[in-house]
Order: sequence, then structure tokens, then C-alpha cells
Amino acid sequence: MLLQEITIDKKDEINRYLRRKCSKNSEFTFTNLFMWRKSYDIKYVILHDMLCIMPQHTGGPRSATFPIGFIGEDGTEGDIKPVIETLLAYLQEIGETPLIRLYDDATVEKLNQAFPGRFIITEDVNSFDYVYDVQELTALAGKRFHTKKNHVNKFKKKYDWEYQPLTAHDAEECIQLFQQWHQGKGEEVPGLEEEQEAVLELFHHWDDLDLRGGCIRVDGKMVAFSVGEPLCGTMAVIHLEHADTSYEGAFAMMNQQFLEHEWQDFVYVNREEDMGIPGMRRAKESYRPVFMVKKYVATLA
Repeated sequence: MLLQEITIDKKDEINRYLRRKCSKNSEFTFTNLFMWRKSYDIKYVILHDMLCIMPQHTGGPRSATFPIGFIGEDGTEGDIKPVIETLLAYLQEIGETPLIRLYDDATVEKLNQAFPGRFIITEDVNSFDYVYDVQELTALAGKRFHTKKNHVNKFKKKYDWEYQPLTAHDAEECIQLFQQWHQGKGEEVPGLEEEQEAVLELFHHWDDLDLRGGCIRVDGKMVAFSVGEPLCGTMAVIHLEHADTSYEGAFAMMNQQFLEHEWQDFVYVNREEDMGIPGMRRAKESYRPVFMVKKYVATLA
């Protein structure tokens, strides 16, 4: 089985499979796969007209994602059994303990139906996506959002600010702001080097990807930016959000303004996972998610 590299010229091919299923999983956009492809050594293979993502994080095992696009373009359902068998055989061949990543409850059911009793399936809690109500995070009304609303109001009063949509011309400023934030974090957040690589990939290929972005400027200087794209139906996904924390309330302001200006036609916004980082988990929980997108891992019983 020959794994394929994820390159810009493969965008249409990969999107054809991603669009067969309206997935709420933040990982299932071409942008996400492309920007993280180096850090997670993400490759793919097409088997029986189904897309199988094969990531391998640094120092970790190669794994396989449950086949994407098993519902064909004509609405018929493909047989996942030979695909899963091929993936298991490949992982065993390269000396890896077989591990299948499942992206929702439906795929858990499909795997159990196809292979009753063969897999042990567990929740991958650190990879759960946080999903929020767009209107709630725009209005920030009520006691639940009192602190966030205060941050936004203080920012508006304290600074001479403006919101602007991002274009490719803003890429270098965004990169500089991220690097400034990165340097200030030091060793506080794991995976920062990998994120820096992903940020560079995204902005260096801005015009090739289906993105929307926005930034906050104070006295003409960029102090925060955010980048996202449509994900599934009425749900958007936010890939990046960074701010200069020396500007009080910059993160809260960026969050609120990006939704207000770019995502009012959407019901939900997926702000991705917390990766098990306590500070990130607290921050994401503080915005009151309306539900989580659960993900699972399956190993042989």
C-alpha cells in the first residue's frame, strides 16, 4: 500500500471525499490536513473509493482514520470491511500496533457492526472539539458571559481600534504577531514549534485555501488575528486565533468581532480541541460550549 503526500494540487481530490460526509470534526477540511501535514506527517491513501488519512505524530505510531466517503456520490454505501482489513494489515506490516481513529458516534457503530467484538473502542477526550453558538458568542449576553463582555467593553473603551478582514497582504504581519506570542510562551505550551510550522504553511498558501480571516488593529498596528472556514452545513471552524496579550482583552475582542463580521450566517462555530492542555481546556470551557464533537480510538481486542 503506497501512502500519498498531501499537496496543494491534491486539494480537489481530497475535498471530493471530505464533502461526501458533512462532518462536524474540525480535522476534516483540506486546510487542516494541509497545514498540519508536516508536523503530524499526515499522508493518505484511496482504497475502494474511500479516503483514509494516515497521520504519525513525532515519536508516535502511525495510525489510520476510519474511511471517509464510504457513502458514495450516488448515495450508495461502500463496504468498509476490506478497507479496514487493508489498513490493519499495513499497520502490522510496518510494525505498528493497529489503531483506527473514529470521528463520530456513527463510525463507532459502523465499526462494531462490521467487526463485532474485534475492537476495543475508547473516547479520545483530549481530541474532543468544542462547539459554540455563534449568536451567544457574538452578543455575550447574560451572567454566563459577564466576564467576557467586560473584557470586550474595556478593550473598546481603552483603545483606538478597528476590525479588518484579512488578505494575503496581511500574512507577514500575522506571522510576526504569532512569533511574538510564541516567544512569550516559552516552554509553557507543548507543540508550539509544530504550530509555528502550521501557521507558516497556512499563510504562505493563503490564496490556495478556502479561508476567511479577520484582525484587530490598534492605532494601525495588528494586535490580534483569527482564521477560519466553513466546515459542515451551518457550522464554521476556527483554525487559528492569536493576540498580543499586552493589549487587555485582545483575545476576547478578536473572538467576538470575528464572529460578528464573518460568521453571522452560521449557527455554530467549532473551536477545535484542547489537546489535554489544562490552560487551553479552561479557556475553551469558559466560552460555554453547547456540545462537544466526540472522537474515539479503536485497538484490536
